[in-house]
Amino acid sequence: MNNGLNLKPIVTKLLITSFSLGLSLSAFANNKAAEDVEFAVFSMNKDIPQLSKSKARMLYKGRTKKLNGSIKIVLVDLPENSIHREEFYDMLLGKSVSQMNGYWASLSFSGKGKPPAELNSDDIKDILEWLNQNPNGIAYAPISTVPENANILITVLQGE
Repeated sequence: MNNGLNLKPIVTKLLITSFSLGLSLSAFANNKAAEDVEFAVFSMNKDIPQLSKSKARMLYKGRTKKLNGSIKIVLVDLPENSIHREEFYDMLLGKSVSQMNGYWASLSFSGKGKPPAELNSDDIKDILEWLNQNPNGIAYAPISTVPENANILITVLQGE
């Protein structure tokens, strides 16, 4: 039939190579999708001014609570287990959620600040409801979910 040629090892090697290639391409596609996420820091209040990246960092590290010297800002955070929270903190601050939790714990303990309010869900409807109840509130979300009537204060991209 196959004249003494044993095809089993060849077929097995081809299958393993194909499977490995498929996994590599899948991982590449997933990493590329994660890199393409762009976040918007936004408010529904049109009076809140645009933010520089350094000012946004200061807000999310609790180093400032006011903009333009008079607008007292209230921040909201997504749930601790939200992938968007992890990505946002990594992109804006270069920190993980656990690093930020430790940071906020030390600020709270010393009386120098308290962490942003935490939502129960990262659904844009919940974010918008919170913003409507907090006129000087600022939130973040993937830009693709932010409504057109929102005041986008800054956008944050991977690698910026």
